[in-house]
Amino acid sequence: MAWAIPLHFDRVFISANSLNIQVFKAIVANETFRHQVTEIIWDDARLFTGSERWQYKDEWEYHGQEPDMIATENGCPKWFQKGSSTSDDDWCHPYTSPVADNQMGLAECWDYYKPLLEDQRQILAANADIKAFKYGLQRFTSLKRITITPATHGRHGTPLYRTPMIRAFPPGFDYPIPKAWPTAPMNDSGEWQDELPWISEEGHAPYQWFYGAHCTAEKYREKWRGYKLVSRALIECENQVTELRIKGHEIKSGLSCRIFDQPCTEYEDICTLLRRPGFRYLDLDLFTGLIEHDDWATYKTGLLRDALAQAKDLQHLCVSASTDIEDAYCQQLDPDDLERPVFSLRTIFLIDHWPRLQHFGISNFLIEIDDLVDVLSALPPTLRSVELINLAFRNPDHGYDDLIR
Repeated sequence: MAWAIPLHFDRVFISANSLNIQVFKAIVANETFRHQVTEIIWDDARLFTGSERWQYKDEWEYHGQEPDMIATENGCPKWFQKGSSTSDDDWCHPYTSPVADNQMGLAECWDYYKPLLEDQRQILAANADIKAFKYGLQRFTSLKRITITPATHGRHGTPLYRTPMIRAFPPGFDYPIPKAWPTAPMNDSGEWQDELPWISEEGHAPYQWFYGAHCTAEKYREKWRGYKLVSRALIECENQVTELRIKGHEIKSGLSCRIFDQPCTEYEDICTLLRRPGFRYLDLDLFTGLIEHDDWATYKTGLLRDALAQAKDLQHLCVSASTDIEDAYCQQLDPDDLERPVFSLRTIFLIDHWPRLQHFGISNFLIEIDDLVDVLSALPPTLRSVELINLAFRNPDHGYDDLIR
């Protein structure tokens, strides 16, 4: 006996991919499905298009060739092989194991990947993804949450979200995992750390030194294209979305914390969204680079604090950093560095501005126990849960046991 099971869509995906856009538009056009959607996930994991970082260029230029010109015996670029999970070339140092037993060959993977790149190029040139997104804002009557993430593809063989694009991949397809937003090194592979400013007093020079002569200040900021376009669209469309998730923590990334160094368009946009009446949910992952080497200057400007304080109706707040912390120690600081006072959590969190707060969470912060206890004790009686993940303690003799006591 066959049973008719009604389809239900409560979230949809959008990205710079034709298949994702087609499915998105089909749901938008359906008079049943469009009223079910409560969340749009903007997949900002644009496909890797070639070598970019100077550490890769130095490695390849040692061999006497420009990195984008180096090809394997199969004819695909060396950068594509390096990013795959199956390279047996010691020079490429694969980071993971093969994605499947029925692994596609390198040349076959490259042949499948090339049309995806061309499709992405055309969509980005036409801004087809943001046009579809804006139409969805008008049509999804139950929409309340927007998620922006660079981590959709997860790791080899284990995507974070199975978007229509990813579902369509042939079995055994292997490709460089997209990292459109800068990320902290995932291991001891020798990667350099991006610690670039959002606005530079030195013009384009810092970006060109790190990413190459093609990278201007504006092109650097375009790495966060999804955040820039989506936040602006939410403001212009006056859509009353009440929940915002800016993710990336899964791949040690997030929104550049340097947006909060000084007032700028991107800072004003997030403030505008947070101050809207009824805005209730913020999940904010920050890419903090090597902020600890700069005495946590971004946290101390007060702009992050002022932005968060705009959300008077906030019920859920979770802020995660990408600071390198292991076993409760901040890995990029020497013991002598911990002799100096660190920033107070009160420089970021004005607890008395959120009288309706039900959930409070922080991750990858360096803290003083007394300071953290002071903040936790000030949380309102509406609180239902607290989430403290991977914290480092300024006093090396302290730990979670001391916090609980």
